[in-house]
Amino acid sequence: MVEPVVPLRPALLNIGCGSHFHGDWVNLDVAPRDSAVMPHDVTRHPLPFAKGTFDAVYHSHVLEHLPKSAVPAFLADCLRVLKPGGILRIAIPDLERICRLYLEFLNRADSGDKEAADRYDWMMLELLDQMVRNESGGEMLRALRRVPLPAEDFIVERIGWEAKGMIAQIRAEAAAAPQAAKPSHPATLSAEAIGRFRQSGEVHQWMYDRFSLRRLLTDTGFIEAAVTAASDSRIAGFAAYGLDVEANGRVRKPDSLFVEARKPI
Repeated sequence: MVEPVVPLRPALLNIGCGSHFHGDWVNLDVAPRDSAVMPHDVTRHPLPFAKGTFDAVYHSHVLEHLPKSAVPAFLADCLRVLKPGGILRIAIPDLERICRLYLEFLNRADSGDKEAADRYDWMMLELLDQMVRNESGGEMLRALRRVPLPAEDFIVERIGWEAKGMIAQIRAEAAAAPQAAKPSHPATLSAEAIGRFRQSGEVHQWMYDRFSLRRLLTDTGFIEAAVTAASDSRIAGFAAYGLDVEANGRVRKPDSLFVEARKPI
């Protein structure tokens, strides 16, 4: 039996960090892009740490990619590795905000507002595409390839300033390989290929709002579950790590709902 890993400086854990992490944290990702990140798949294995190891656990835009049925066990594992009184911080797409913007722009578009219609189209993608797509990028990727891109400033406002670079890269790739930019015909996608893609981790398996996430955390055994701002945290010195707010003050993922909860003492 493999003994659980006990970090030399147990304090802070970032799960599913991707390419955005800080060296003072223990960083995990299913497909590490840096040698400083430990490989770990939370959908297959419990967190490889002893009970009560960390002062804080953080994950950003991870929870929505897990099957709904797997989330209670994952959150219970986050609770397990926290020290008594430790903080769990979660960032996820804000379902409530998405729905409110969708309804706002639906009503305005229905009254003939062209700008609102463009924003409505984007909010429809935010609401549905990452849940229903059967190939990488889906309708959202095809929308971002458009030149000019309708509601571009609004899209950047929604998904963050890094979207500027992402949009430029998407356009460059589409120009270099125009055939690849065309959508796949449904008949060319086998059930096996669709199944493999939908298990790849890209799609959203579920969505959460402030009520459902707080209730889930409370049911798991956390206390003091509360919505917070991107720039606020009960994790000591959190702002200095630049995980949710960049050094220039920009929120990295403005479409997020931020919730923190505490492990009972």
